[in-house]
Order: sequence, then structure tokens, then C-alpha cells
Amino acid sequence: MVGEIRFSITAHSDAQPEDIMMAIRDWQRLPEFWHGMRSIRRGSGQILEVTFAFPGRAKMSYLCDWKSQNCVENYHSGPFSGYKRIELQRSGSGTNITVRWEIKLSLRMLLLKRFLEGHFRQGTNSAIERICSEAARMSLQAEAVTRH
Repeated sequence: MVGEIRFSITAHSDAQPEDIMMAIRDWQRLPEFWHGMRSIRRGSGQILEVTFAFPGRAKMSYLCDWKSQNCVENYHSGPFSGYKRIELQRSGSGTNITVRWEIKLSLRMLLLKRFLEGHFRQGTNSAIERICSEAARMSLQAEAVTRH
């Protein structure tokens, strides 16, 4: 459909799902992993206000569910609406991380659809790498504390 971007990317991490959830559960840390976000701050109620690296702002909500091991960014307004979901699934001694995008671009962004989809895919791969690195770092740090 015109203006829709839908894709998912899956990668494997040696980190445990709990370590990954610890890294991504805090909405204030999102810009560390997702470099397309310049800043994020609390708005009214459960609404978060995002300033993107490209010109644009959005209103979103962020919900992490430990039981189902996923976190969802719901975009309510801005350059696009829809969601980005991070899903974790234990796999062998590690975790499969799937990031699923289902968004609809605003009218002013339609001409950039092809570019934006490629940009979001590349940014998602980079974010997954940063998330996995942080989860591994946190796991090693927890192990060191446990040993002492």
C-alpha cells in the first residue's frame, strides 16, 4: 500500500533474553541504540516526545512486556504512524532478536519512501548490533559481580 513500510530483521545474540530486556527496557536509553532518535523526553501521561536525527518530531508510547519478551514503540503522530516491535526468543544458548516495523508515512514523507525504508533497515541492523553489545557487556558485568 502507498506509504506503508513493513519489514522485519532477525539476528542472533549470545546474550540471554533477560540481559537484552535489561538493556532495552528503559525508554530513556533508546537513542543510545537507535541513532535516528536525537532525543526523547516524557510528554503528558504515557506519551513520549521524540526528536529525530532527520528533521521531524513524533509522539509515541513505549511498552516493554517481560513475560512475552518484547518492547513496542507505538508512533501516534509525526513523520509516520504505526509501530516498531522488538521481539526476543530464546534460541539455543542465546537469543533471536526480531525487529518488526509496520508504519505508514505521512504525506510529506511519501516521496522519500524508498530511501527511508533502506535507511530504516540499515539503522535497524546497527541498532541490533549495539543492543547485543550492551547486553553482552551487562552480562559480563553481572558475572564479575557474582564472582566477587
